Amino acid sequence: MLRGADGPAARRAGKAKAGAMIAETAGHQGLSIIAPPADRRLTQRLIEVWLRTARGRFPSWADMRRIDLGDDWNWVFVVDLKQSAAFPHFVYLGSRLAQLSSVYLSTATDFSLSLLDEAASSINLAVASEAPRQASNELMLADGRKVLFRSMTAPLAEDGETISHVMGCAFGRVEGEAGPPLRVV
Repeated sequence: MLRGADGPAARRAGKAKAGAMIAETAGHQGLSIIAPPADRRLTQRLIEVWLRTARGRFPSWADMRRIDLGDDWNWVFVVDLKQSAAFPHFVYLGSRLAQLSSVYLSTATDFSLSLLDEAASSINLAVASEAPRQASNELMLADGRKVLFRSMTAPLAEDGETISHVMGCAFGRVEGEAGPPLRVV
């Protein structure tokens, strides 16, 4: 049976072409693509947008604001490094992610660490590596439940060269619970 232009072979070819373009862009940034371009993970989608926007330089916060991320904006944060001292200075905090700033983790030494703190913890790594950084963690909430948590941070530069901001995202699910993503409990 012959397959038309919209058949499985054509879809595979289209995905391969898109993957090659993203990999080429990543190569210009000295990065490698870990997940396929069609990955449904928020962290990977944001990295793909960062790579497409970068075009051989660091994207700016203004560049990123022009992109329609749809509901993904609810899980995004941006930190202005010039205004950050001991704590990150958030210039943007998605509505769903803002709710997680009051969801606290249980650690052996500190019960004041929130899920938002965990998401922002790799800001310095993204700046030092001059590239997006992903993290996948299993965290413990203060009430003992486990959270399967993914986050990503990526450098931004208003002038395209000197890192001035870091954009990130975070998303997670309480282990064993199907349904909507993390929420204030």
